[in-house]
Amino acid sequence: MHLIVLRRSFRRALLSLWREGGWRTSFGSLLGICTLFQFLLLGLLAAAAMRSLLLSNSDLKLEIRPEASRGEVQQFLSTLQQLPYMERAVYITREQALARIKTEDPSLAAFFEKFGVNNPFPDTIGVTLKSLADYPAFSTFLSDARWQQLVDPALLSTITHQEERVHELLRVANGGQNLASLLLLLACAILLSTVVEFTRRSALGRSAEVLVERLMGTDSATLVLPFVWEATLLLWGSIVMSAIVLGLFLLILPTLVPALSSGGALAPLFMAAVPIVSFALPLSLVLELLCAPLLSMVGVWLGIRPSLKEASLGPR
Repeated sequence: MHLIVLRRSFRRALLSLWREGGWRTSFGSLLGICTLFQFLLLGLLAAAAMRSLLLSNSDLKLEIRPEASRGEVQQFLSTLQQLPYMERAVYITREQALARIKTEDPSLAAFFEKFGVNNPFPDTIGVTLKSLADYPAFSTFLSDARWQQLVDPALLSTITHQEERVHELLRVANGGQNLASLLLLLACAILLSTVVEFTRRSALGRSAEVLVERLMGTDSATLVLPFVWEATLLLWGSIVMSAIVLGLFLLILPTLVPALSSGGALAPLFMAAVPIVSFALPLSLVLELLCAPLLSMVGVWLGIRPSLKEASLGPR
């Protein structure tokens, strides 16, 4: 019995949408809001990717003093690799640094050769900490008197400054997440109000039909179901179309922002965002489609309730 009612209400909803043209304006509004919702969600995920990247990658370069012996450097490197918070520690000679520059920035290498500049790079140790929270412990480790002849003490202030900058970026990422979340809630409220307005106009346009069915003893659920189906179909269409728009935007994004392409300045952020976005966006699309009927029911009930009350008072 319930299945028959659902089928009838679904057919009535399709017939009403086909017969009436007022839904096009509401669909345009819903599509705009859903598209905004998708892009806000993308911004929320980008902020999460930025935060994850900052927390997981803490790269530092330790310049080795010229007077340090190779044995001392090897001992220092071995000690670094044994630290519990150390992700990676790699010794980079000045020759390796110059060779990398010749590969990554040939123009700079040509400048050195043109003006007879000898290798300006010192021996370094590339360090990657496991977490941003390990900065203080690493600074304490470097301040040990054993390493003062190997590493310039001025590096400690550089590390502190870098830590401060990373924390500032984290605050920006957290602020972006909070702002995106607030705007997403606002978009949901606007979406609900659009559904309410669409239902109210539909109910007013069919007030005589609603009154007749009410006088015939039709229960409220049967009266409301066609409106719920109409709103749900419009929401589903808006969600799918907005997801397609977002997908096309993501496809052309590396072209629009070359810094996101391979080798660009923002390539690490792009690579960190790819697994998050590829998992979260399809999941969010499914959740949006599942939540659309619920949002429609709430919006339709708020929009059609005045018409139902008027219909109930009619025979009196």
